[in-house]
Amino acid sequence: MRADQPAAAIATLGVPLIDRRIEEYSKQNLSRQSILEQLLAVGWPLDQLRPRFPEFPEAMFRYPQNLSPSLARLPAPTLPTNTRFTLPSVANPSVDRATANAVTVAEGISFQYVPLIQCSFPHADPKDATTFTRKNGWLELTLGTTRPEGGLPYGVPARLLTIYCTSEAVRTNSPEIYLGDSVHDFLRRLDVPITRGARGSLSVYANQLLRLIRSTLTIDENIKSGAGRSGLHIRQALFVEEAQLWWDEPEGRVGNGSSLVLSSVLFHSILERSAPLATHAIKQLRKSPMDLDVYAWLVHRLFHLTKPSMVSWSQLSEQFGHNYREQRTFRRFFLDSLKRVAAVYPEAKLNVGASGILLLPSRPHLANFKAPSKR
Repeated sequence: MRADQPAAAIATLGVPLIDRRIEEYSKQNLSRQSILEQLLAVGWPLDQLRPRFPEFPEAMFRYPQNLSPSLARLPAPTLPTNTRFTLPSVANPSVDRATANAVTVAEGISFQYVPLIQCSFPHADPKDATTFTRKNGWLELTLGTTRPEGGLPYGVPARLLTIYCTSEAVRTNSPEIYLGDSVHDFLRRLDVPITRGARGSLSVYANQLLRLIRSTLTIDENIKSGAGRSGLHIRQALFVEEAQLWWDEPEGRVGNGSSLVLSSVLFHSILERSAPLATHAIKQLRKSPMDLDVYAWLVHRLFHLTKPSMVSWSQLSEQFGHNYREQRTFRRFFLDSLKRVAAVYPEAKLNVGASGILLLPSRPHLANFKAPSKR
């Protein structure tokens, strides 16, 4: 079944997300033109918009060249939990500072969910494992799945897909993530080869998307009150509450009309705790999950660093050392990644020693970031 089939056929899967979005905007008393402009701005496919807005001429159905700051002034849709959420002004300055740029420079800045920077997904296929746990000091993340036979997300595809979902959630301030051409455009901007066949990238990313949609996250964080009282904060979430996927090719290309809804817990947490990354750096490091992990970690750590901080090899191995039997082997691979990361993040200041890596206060990687010129 394709996304352009009659509404009666689609209705068997429930009310399409786009119709729910239109209804939510209507309840906020937005005009029909404002609703159409909002949907165009976040990339809904034209073949879904035209039949829903027949009163407008063809000239209205044009995507904006870039996202106007005025988009941010449009009311955000009511969330599935019937609550409002706005970006915090103090809790996470890294998100706040980058949000304005992300609205107008969507291709230049990407975001990753901070707990997935501190404790990343598996580097390689964990095979039959149904859970995967990583620790990083006071934080522990456990990845699970609602479909054990489907497997856990892993490798480069899992990271790029979570970066895409996080970036879209921050950019649109909505838990609804449009897939189809949008995610493929994102992969093309990263120069990910689009190949077909059983082992082609279309099939690989479709499989990893299903794994991600069916995954669960449990985040345990040791906490301490201002009075010194210790405790544990536990956050548990489905990655996705709902998804509607259309397969446009036998290999499993995610087609137009495909979308997902992040779980309310995860969406709120993403808005609170996401770190900005340079898309051009992701592009250069996209061939290695270790490179992507080290880059995101270094950008996030140095952004908040105000004094030198030593990270031991044992700490680094616990965070990044997926399945390395010996620490010296991990050190060799980690340092190889660090060299590649340093090439795209020359502002990073650090000293490598026998006991670990000394991180030094550095100029933020995105401090003077400018959007690439558009042709």
